[in-house]
Amino acid sequence: MEPKTYAEAGVDIHKADAFVARLKHSARRDGHKRLWPAAGGYASVYPVAGNLAVALTTDGVGTKLLLGLEQKKLDTIGIDLVAMCVNDLLCVGATPATFLDYYATGKLDEQLSDDLVAGIIEGCDQSGMLLVGGETAELPDLYQHGHFDLAGFAMGTVSREALITGENLKPGDKIIGVASSGVHSNGFSLARKLIAQDHPLRQTLLTPTAIYAQPVVRLLNEYPGAIKGAAHITGGGWTNITRPNKSLGYVIENHLPVPEVMKLMSETVATEEMYKTFNMGMGFCIMTDAAHVDKVIATFQASQFNAMVVGEIFDKKPALKIRGVSQKEIVFATSAK
Repeated sequence: MEPKTYAEAGVDIHKADAFVARLKHSARRDGHKRLWPAAGGYASVYPVAGNLAVALTTDGVGTKLLLGLEQKKLDTIGIDLVAMCVNDLLCVGATPATFLDYYATGKLDEQLSDDLVAGIIEGCDQSGMLLVGGETAELPDLYQHGHFDLAGFAMGTVSREALITGENLKPGDKIIGVASSGVHSNGFSLARKLIAQDHPLRQTLLTPTAIYAQPVVRLLNEYPGAIKGAAHITGGGWTNITRPNKSLGYVIENHLPVPEVMKLMSETVATEEMYKTFNMGMGFCIMTDAAHVDKVIATFQASQFNAMVVGEIFDKKPALKIRGVSQKEIVFATSAK
């Protein structure tokens, strides 16, 4: 029987969130008070000198790795790895700077490894980052049947003035949605089970995650203060929209086109589950005041991204209402992160 939820596919988001909460509590030290508060928990921001700080984040690609092995195509996986990290950096107002990778496998396959690294380098080039190092480990007793794992670590710089905290968001601010390139790199434990190996859309699952660095960095440099909040739509789907400031309400009424592969999955999976697992065509959000809307949209369009106003911020909870996708509103009371 095909799974109909992320949990049925073997991923317990609530258990993972509880683990992260315990980790934060047990790791807490006095030195954490030095960290600058940034919106959404996408990256940690550590001051280094006066008005300057570094933003740090790490991520992986999940079971999309298995799809890459299945199709013997790993160059796009390397781009995914960079994208998942760099898009998080952008949400705190950081300009991407450097990247490290960790690659562990049972037995090194030179061709696949070269393709993987080529993708990482391509992702760094798209992000304006330097690949400055990493670690490659052969662990035959741990990884079998050609399997491997991959992690990325990204660092960016941010000034106190450019830091995105979400504190200045207010009712009436607009939410600008930016199109995804496809499923990106979340929800693959479910997606791989829903799209059969012989289905023509299965190959589209390997489309690399969009990297939004170029337009976001341009906005940070040319229109200081225009970005009041930003959300990378990753694990947890659209619940990420609330992460910049959870004290406010968010209403989405307009929708970017949903990729065909997600429409196919929605024939099996409930609408609410789709929106809390996948990006549903929107990979990134910018929150801004009405005066900056046209500039933000034009900047993304200049980088060939489809962007438009998808909603607005309100002062009333529940945290997120999604209209226009079913006979009744979809309501998410809290963020998954």
